[in-house]
Amino acid sequence: MQTLVIGGGIQGLAAACALARDGHLVQVVERERPGSRASWVAAGLLTPSSPWKYPPGLIGLCHASEAMYADWVAELVEHTGIDPQHENLGMLYPEGVGFSTEQVAEHTRRRNELAFAVERLDRATLDALQPGLGEEVVGAAWQPHSARVRSPRMCAAVLRRAKQLGVDVISEVAVDALVGRGGRVTGARLETGQVLDAEVVVLAAGSWSGGLARSLGVEIDVRPVRGQILLLQGPPGLLGPTLNDGDCYLVPRRDGRILVGSTMEDAGFDAITTREALDRLRVLAARLLPATRDMEVETDWAGLRPGTPDRLPYIGAVPEVEGLALATGHFRNGILLAPITAALVSDLVAGRPPRLDISAYAPRPVDPERALLTG
Repeated sequence: MQTLVIGGGIQGLAAACALARDGHLVQVVERERPGSRASWVAAGLLTPSSPWKYPPGLIGLCHASEAMYADWVAELVEHTGIDPQHENLGMLYPEGVGFSTEQVAEHTRRRNELAFAVERLDRATLDALQPGLGEEVVGAAWQPHSARVRSPRMCAAVLRRAKQLGVDVISEVAVDALVGRGGRVTGARLETGQVLDAEVVVLAAGSWSGGLARSLGVEIDVRPVRGQILLLQGPPGLLGPTLNDGDCYLVPRRDGRILVGSTMEDAGFDAITTREALDRLRVLAARLLPATRDMEVETDWAGLRPGTPDRLPYIGAVPEVEGLALATGHFRNGILLAPITAALVSDLVAGRPPRLDISAYAPRPVDPERALLTG
């Protein structure tokens, strides 16, 4: 079956791989370089930051996808030679900087209720696990099972695997509109005027998905949420677990770099960094891990996460338009949810019953007055 995937981020590329493995002829079209936008900027955390804020069903989706990750990464490494640096080194939620001891205790209770096993460490135990934290930190919640990947390497691996599987990747060309007739999608028109024909179209265009869906009269509420991040040059081994303080997280890399993120801003399609936001991240990072104060900033960047007001992604068929499938709106969990979303899309296109209930992720009423949740 001729299948067109619109969007070359992690969702689109992962879906393309799954579809190609099923024997479909797959094209991917991406407005920029594949994996260069929100997916490349992502911290690569495989644990939801504030899972108690999620609607029912989304937590199960996160758990299911995380359970697939080790095998997914192993397959990518075997076939591509690119190591996404999948590491299960845990996550610390410090007390005393962004959140009080009482707040962290409440968050811990809620995480445990949702099957994210977390325990409290006092400062002495914390120092034995992770030395060098700031004086304000009085303890922390510790989640031993919390993995991460290096997002640019993950995107590179999935892109290479897609090409190995015969996926035709069209880069740096925007899709102008979806096209269809008789109640079904028939392809997409590029900004060049060229029309790409397809029997199935998978819409995985991130923050641009809403406008493209609207070209066929489909209303989905996907909006950009800007996130600013900076990358520090540090010595290897300084930080082991991820530090997550709500407004600021520090994600170490094997080579010593430390990623510091991230803002959440309703700023439209303006993917720029601001001095105010980056300075604030530096201050927060230094309060958590003072050694970062003197580290050189290697680079900084901003990405546009595809957010939805109800936090739920869009995954699955569009009843009004035959042949159109959605894989978008994953907000802060795009990297985490890539394996399960790709599997669900492949189920849908193959006519198999989806391996999970996806009814909650279908198109739903759009309220233009409803605020975008950025917390």
